[in-house]
Amino acid sequence: MGKIALLKPPIPPTKRGVAAATQTLAQLNEQADRVRTELGHLREDLAQAQRDSSDAKGSQLREANGHLVLAALQAVATAETAASDLDRLARASQRDTLTDTPNRALMLDRMERAIAMARRRRTCIAVVFLDLDRFKQINDTLGHTIGDGVLQLVARRLESVVRDSDTVSRHGGDEFLVLLTGISRSSDAALIAGKVMAALGAPSRVGEHVLHLSASIGIAVYPQDGQDAATLIDRADAAMYRSKKNGLGSFEFHSAERPSERSLELF
Repeated sequence: MGKIALLKPPIPPTKRGVAAATQTLAQLNEQADRVRTELGHLREDLAQAQRDSSDAKGSQLREANGHLVLAALQAVATAETAASDLDRLARASQRDTLTDTPNRALMLDRMERAIAMARRRRTCIAVVFLDLDRFKQINDTLGHTIGDGVLQLVARRLESVVRDSDTVSRHGGDEFLVLLTGISRSSDAALIAGKVMAALGAPSRVGEHVLHLSASIGIAVYPQDGQDAATLIDRADAAMYRSKKNGLGSFEFHSAERPSERSLELF
């Protein structure tokens, strides 16, 4: 049996994450070494018992077989524990620690996969770029603890209005991305943007404070607004800034020929 190895994560983890992963893997490999050593001893005992056919060695043969079975079960349990630990490490390397949403690397991977599938199926996807309005004011007046609570609340609210096949990701700071897969027309994204604004606008209790949140939203649609993840994000970002200039709590599409769709099926 070879040593248990961790699959290469999609992005370089933090130094603390590397140290924790290295320590865990060292412990798992040490357990595996002990199991391999014990199995080796038991195989030697079994071989010796088989060479001696006397009745006196019959019980030794049965005992060796029993120990071998127990050792095999222990090896299976060790492997299952190792697999579970590795799964946890892999998940931790792909999630935003504050909101428990996919991090940038995982979001980019999902976007590229969604683009590839949309290209094959001749469908569309949309990238929604969301920036919270007046978030700096919340941090400055209520404190960063409340600010962190707001970000966690926003993540859950966003997840509540999208499908399981869609992805919500914290892009950084108070910015979020939403990947909408398999949409048939841009008005589908407009509908989701309206639901997002309604969900954020509902009274929100964070700590002892009741807040009414809003966000500025930009939308880019594949294939007309871009052919890759980076381009779609940049163009959704630009549309978001245009939305913020036009008035808080609104959304805009990237393409200038679709401004009328801002009013479609908002609530």
